[in-house]
Amino acid sequence: MGSRQVEVLESRDSFSGQYGFSLLEMIIVIVIVGVMSSVAIPAFSSWKEKQSVRSASQSLLSHMKQARVQAVAENRSVSLSFTSTGYTYDADLSGSCGQCSAQAVSLGQYSSKLSLSPTTTRTFTSRGTANAGTITITAGTTSQAISLNIIGRAYLQ
Repeated sequence: MGSRQVEVLESRDSFSGQYGFSLLEMIIVIVIVGVMSSVAIPAFSSWKEKQSVRSASQSLLSHMKQARVQAVAENRSVSLSFTSTGYTYDADLSGSCGQCSAQAVSLGQYSSKLSLSPTTTRTFTSRGTANAGTITITAGTTSQAISLNIIGRAYLQ
């Protein structure tokens, strides 16, 4: 009977090299991940803000170029009307074009923090010229200006 008891004790000792994590190791890993996250999250937010401004700026620049081409191709005026939350691309200024329709673009599709200034209208004539000005897209501390010169050329500043 004594030999049987020894075998049971030996089998318990064979499990002393168990695999896994101790509670202390797990707490240390959680603290390290928390510290790294607190450093990374503000940087990610700033990056996301910049990307939103960049995407919205590229889209607006593309629409401005498209409006100029359409104005020349169709021999009519095309306007872009800006509000603080988006803009409307409109080829039917006179209301006489039955096929034309305004296309509204909301900056909310890029980020809810984006805003446009100033609220104005830029119009491309049938010759491709435009009323010059600058439109600024802003999100927090990040902003991007899009300039439109009198000959109708739109570009990022």
